Amino acid sequence: MIIERFFPFVGGAETQCYQLSEEFTKKGAKVLVVTKQWQNNLPRKEKFKQGFEVVRLGSPGISRLADYLGGFHLLLFLLTNRQSYNLLYVNGGLANIFGSTAILTGKILSKKVIAKVETPGELFFSGPKALSPKRFVHPLIKLRLLLAKKANFYVAQTNEVKKELLEFGMKEGQIKSLPNCVDENVFKPGKNKKNLRKKLDLPSDKIIVMFCGRLVQRKGLVFLFKAWKKLSQKQKKAVLVLLGSGKNQPDSVEEQLRKAAKKDKMRNIYFLDEKQKLEVAKYLQTADIFVYPSIHSEGTALSVLEAMSSGLPIIATKVGGLKTVVSDNENGLLVKKEDSEAIYSALKLLINNPAQRAKFGKKAREAVLKKYSLARVSEGYFNFLSRL
Repeated sequence: MIIERFFPFVGGAETQCYQLSEEFTKKGAKVLVVTKQWQNNLPRKEKFKQGFEVVRLGSPGISRLADYLGGFHLLLFLLTNRQSYNLLYVNGGLANIFGSTAILTGKILSKKVIAKVETPGELFFSGPKALSPKRFVHPLIKLRLLLAKKANFYVAQTNEVKKELLEFGMKEGQIKSLPNCVDENVFKPGKNKKNLRKKLDLPSDKIIVMFCGRLVQRKGLVFLFKAWKKLSQKQKKAVLVLLGSGKNQPDSVEEQLRKAAKKDKMRNIYFLDEKQKLEVAKYLQTADIFVYPSIHSEGTALSVLEAMSSGLPIIATKVGGLKTVVSDNENGLLVKKEDSEAIYSALKLLINNPAQRAKFGKKAREAVLKKYSLARVSEGYFNFLSRL
């Protein structure tokens, strides 16, 4: 399993890699997660209690030099240990240095490479479909894009991603459609919300609106804050809880958000930093509404699936796979991206309508059990990889 970031750093890609590694290990596979060394205090080698091992390569930092060193160390590691693995699974970032190096090495060694496209637009660096369009695409980036197209098979989370892969020239037989998944036995509706809030030092008499994810520009949190500022001026019965941080992210807005909350004296906002999976599950059980105002094309956003599995009504933007996961006016509300007024209206509606919250939350849980459960999706993954 090749992934740029891994635990203790938590995001959708990291959690999916963790869950699949655990499930594959249970089924008898030998799993090794290879990632970058983001902090000096993290061990270079670590065995997780779930049975798989983690190796961290390179030097800490988010500089271009650190990226290239990470790629070079990955190349050496995969070449040196080529007898110990027969499949390489690249968890997103296919055109980044780490991902493209893994694909190149797999081709050199004639190892089968499976590459997962995390989000629509991931393989575009220019034009309207790109996540962050560039006027000038460096020749080395173009080279990495060519390498990203050399994997044997691709995993597409959504139909949008599948269409992009076909547009890139991949054959239908190279693409496996598999969504993200959530552990429905961990992320489930809570039974005693009031007591749990007390344990977690959250207000027991307020409606809790929660966001869980990276505090970065692409998640649209600036627009959520604009909506929340207006909401705060009109009612005092809700609080906003943010689980996550902008640590090691080039587009972090964490400091900007903290300053905005302080400047506008919005004391009804809680910044709670990153949490481990079991902690996140508990916090979601305290919430009443989940909001995800992303402004870039998401895949099947794991944070949203976890909230749905926890029985929460969703407010999300009409981007990428969110349009598939969230059914408007059935298990949540879909709003236009970058529209703080639309977010404000959706928040106001659900805050003032407990019956609607309960209805949406029940439907959200049912959707997860039907399409996105860990048991169902991991079985699909394992059967697919076993045939290779």
